Amino acid sequence: MPIAARESFQPVLYPEQNSTCKRVLLLFANLYPIDMMTESADVIVIGAGAAGLTAARQLAEAGVRVTVIEARDRIGGRIWTIQPVPGASVELGAEFIHGHPSAIFDLVAAGNLEVRQFGGPVWVQVDGELTRRDDFFAHTKSVLEKMDARGPDRSFANFLEKNEADDDSAKLWGLEYVEGFHGALAERISVHSLVRDMKAEREAEAAHTYRLTQGYQALLKTMLDALPPELVSIHLNTVVDVVRWAKHRVDVSAKKGNSDVEFTAPAVVITLPLGVLQAPQGTPGAVSFEPPLLEKSSALHLLYMGQTIRSSLIFGEPWWEQLQVHDYAQGALRDMSFVFSHQDWFPTWWTRITSASVLTGWAASRRGERLSGRSESFIRDKALESLASIFHVPLLTLRNMLQSSIRTR
Repeated sequence: MPIAARESFQPVLYPEQNSTCKRVLLLFANLYPIDMMTESADVIVIGAGAAGLTAARQLAEAGVRVTVIEARDRIGGRIWTIQPVPGASVELGAEFIHGHPSAIFDLVAAGNLEVRQFGGPVWVQVDGELTRRDDFFAHTKSVLEKMDARGPDRSFANFLEKNEADDDSAKLWGLEYVEGFHGALAERISVHSLVRDMKAEREAEAAHTYRLTQGYQALLKTMLDALPPELVSIHLNTVVDVVRWAKHRVDVSAKKGNSDVEFTAPAVVITLPLGVLQAPQGTPGAVSFEPPLLEKSSALHLLYMGQTIRSSLIFGEPWWEQLQVHDYAQGALRDMSFVFSHQDWFPTWWTRITSASVLTGWAASRRGERLSGRSESFIRDKALESLASIFHVPLLTLRNMLQSSIRTR
């Protein structure tokens, strides 16, 4: 087990000490109280998201004692499943499994978890009307297939501008797909990176999409169960301030509530989000490295995390299943999977695999930036307005059927 030592400053006073000395020592104790928990391990892992938990498991499998430090009051990082109303699980982070990545499916097998393929008709809003387009992804990716990783790199926006082989409509859907799926501005995302991603998608058979029936929290439980408690300790609500490192020694200073805590080990694994690593020193949540990570700074400045806003709307009933869509029979939307549009706020929507009446809207890239910092009510209203425009349902009708709304970013 990791070793925990409690150290409290208690001034030792001897009879021969005069009253002045006593007063000085007592004053020192009051001004500079030492009340600190110090824990040692073989390796410290900062961050209890999927990467941190995986690192801890692999280290423990090698017999290494690990201390995991997490700022939040939960594990999982960007994996977070909630149940705001009975029978309706909502993912606030990861939701889909793209293809057959062994890292995930090994855990699925270990936890005996149920996975369902997510599919169904794809609908696209064209000239204000919904049209079934099951070839949407193939049509959109036909634009992306023209990208080439040979030669100098360039932005996706530049690629679209120079690409004369496709019409404006195809280019626009290509733009929507890249900025929506990757959450990155077309002016900033690299063509070479997109080509690498497409190659990785083909290798993982990412055209097939799956969901965990019990939600991603079931995967987290499997990951947690794989950590032997005699080798791995996890500290939640523990915010790292400073990482001091030298050869064969790392000291981590953190806050746990109002208390200062210290961790020490010969090595540390950092799995912090990019935004935390890029945060200027002195800003809330920033982590200071002493000495600075000079070899990493240039790479950090070249990386960028796109802005995304997700709005999950829970209704009293699946009203879309009974809609009459232009030129289609009533109930044509019953088995829909994705809906794509050019709406100003939330252009992309999808459904749940369960019977819960949940529609999830996705606003990424420049749309996400416009929504960032807005109130819950503003985001909910814009999501409802987008749905009303896509499905031609009165906004008041949607408001009356809405039970709950959750947004994440």
